[in-house]
Amino acid sequence: MPDENLLLWKSVNLCHNQYSFLVEGVGFFDGTFGPSVRLVSDAESVQAMCSSGDSEFFTVTKVYLISPPWMNRQNERLMEPLAEIRLQSSDKQPPIYEFVTMAGQTYTSAPQPNPN
Repeated sequence: MPDENLLLWKSVNLCHNQYSFLVEGVGFFDGTFGPSVRLVSDAESVQAMCSSGDSEFFTVTKVYLISPPWMNRQNERLMEPLAEIRLQSSDKQPPIYEFVTMAGQTYTSAPQPNPN
């Protein structure tokens, strides 16, 4: 991998308590059509990209959930490929989503009480 791609990842800043998504696909980057990756912080944007794309990101090939410790009940962030995003409740602000990984694990966007 060229060094300039590695430097890009050194600049990514994730909010400690918030989930996010890494979206892979095909689109335009610096005027060139080809593989593209985008870091997205909300489920609505991911769903819009998957259903209709946008002017710079035409096709989505894979979406990863980057889950914080409170969501995945681990002591670290996890990055897992997603199979599905489900709207659980639109009555609340922000809306509550369920994220189903390719491995079958289901996470919710609403913080859950700690079982301890």
